[in-house]
Amino acid sequence: MHLRLGFRTLIAICVTLAILLGVVAFVQYRWSNRVAAADIQREREHLNVSASLFVTRFSRNIADAVGFVQNDAQTAWSTGTPLPAFPKLLDGLYLLDTSGSQPRVKRAYASGSFAAASIPEWMKQVECTSLISQQPLAIISPVFDSIREEQAPGGDRRILRTSRGSLCFVALLNENFIKGTLIPTLLQETFGESSMNDYDFAIVSRSRDGERIYGPRVTPDLRRTFFTVQLRNLLPAPKRPPSSSGKEISIFQRYEIGTHSRAPRLPPQLGDGIWELQIARHGMSLPAAFRGERRRDLLFGLAAELLLGAAIVLLLIGAHRMQQVAEQRMQFVAAISHELRTPVSSISMLSRNQADGLVSGADKVAQYGELIHQQSRRLSEMIEQTLQYAGIHSHLGTRNRTPVDVEAVIATALDGRKEELAREQFHVELIVPKKLPAVQGDANLLRIAIDNLLSNAIKYAKSGRWIGIQAEHSVKEHAILIHVSDRGPGVEDSDQERLFEPFYRGKAAVATGASGSGIGLSLVRSAAEAHGGSITMVSTPGQGSTFTLRIPA
Repeated sequence: MHLRLGFRTLIAICVTLAILLGVVAFVQYRWSNRVAAADIQREREHLNVSASLFVTRFSRNIADAVGFVQNDAQTAWSTGTPLPAFPKLLDGLYLLDTSGSQPRVKRAYASGSFAAASIPEWMKQVECTSLISQQPLAIISPVFDSIREEQAPGGDRRILRTSRGSLCFVALLNENFIKGTLIPTLLQETFGESSMNDYDFAIVSRSRDGERIYGPRVTPDLRRTFFTVQLRNLLPAPKRPPSSSGKEISIFQRYEIGTHSRAPRLPPQLGDGIWELQIARHGMSLPAAFRGERRRDLLFGLAAELLLGAAIVLLLIGAHRMQQVAEQRMQFVAAISHELRTPVSSISMLSRNQADGLVSGADKVAQYGELIHQQSRRLSEMIEQTLQYAGIHSHLGTRNRTPVDVEAVIATALDGRKEELAREQFHVELIVPKKLPAVQGDANLLRIAIDNLLSNAIKYAKSGRWIGIQAEHSVKEHAILIHVSDRGPGVEDSDQERLFEPFYRGKAAVATGASGSGIGLSLVRSAAEAHGGSITMVSTPGQGSTFTLRIPA
């Protein structure tokens, strides 16, 4: 009763744990939704911050190039001093004069001086105003003649620079450097290695039908406009668009300059961003990628919970099995105690009677001697069987493998049961073909297995008084088959599945009080498995049983 109560308590604990696992799974599912949304938002913020940093650093490089044009180039031209070395961002510098009937240009050479040069075709369409040309990529900055400062209404400070409007610098940007060095470097620095591995980056033109400047074509998760030039103290752009005479090659964008108050304000910019940075997750959209990660995390969590559930089930099965084994061992202890007590008590009583002189006559003495011999043999068999079981399960019986004559092993086992078979009036039918192949194994261990099958038949098949032993070589199974049959009451279907378990005794054996310890058939199975074989049984209640020992040949 105590074991049953404990088993029920264990079931209740397991059910409770299973319910808790279900609750944890539900909470994990709800929590994963929130975590996924937070992860997406955090990733977007990271991309936005990195994109802003990229735009800032790119604009800083462009501003440095513009500063070179507005300061170094204008100083060198106005003073006649050599022009300093170009920044890497610049690929060429021209001084454009549109005052005459035909525009004229001077080009800055490596020597640092300006010299007349033929005007490129595309530059004939350029007017000297603050603008950006995208084809080719160039920045146009007017040349200023004078600077004047005055106070504006409201206390603001207005700085005015005057220009003839017909003289300007045209700075060609180095597109190869921008695309091949500057952009990849800035992306690596601002987004980091992890983002570079997870995302595709592309840059396209905003005004030329999405022309691809850098990277693959993508479906962007995030867009950021960039490539603007801050115009510090430049002359306002004209109120009219550039001349459209002739074929238009350049695309112009411009901003007017306003006033600067004492409060900090961003300088006006030339262009509202002629390029667009596009960022896309590898293979799928950003939300889809995080949904995939969420599903993967949920699957891992579900797998872990299933493992915990399986562990709970295995715990339940193991505990149940341990209780069964404990009960079987208790039955074994009770059975072996009873079985040992019976022969010991009989030997003690019979020997005491002889010692006290209560037995007289040769016939009585012979009868008492035979009884003492039978009980001592029974006691010896039980002890030997227990030792055999312990020995085979500690691998003591499988160390020596030699060729074994199956016919001789069967004969030895029958000879050991000869007196008992005769006393119980059993008829033995033996069928063993000549020249049966030998098997590799332990002859003593095989004899023990056959002996236990004979003992089992003698003990439980007394009603039939018949035992059949047949050996055969199965070419199909590559094994020697040894069949031991009887015509006893057979084995109930409910007992057949567990009959070869250690310490297990069938219901009929327990009900009739038949002698036995419950390890005989378990010993047979262990002996068969030690040889790489098996033991099976076919039984029909009321008609008998057949045990088949298979040993590989």
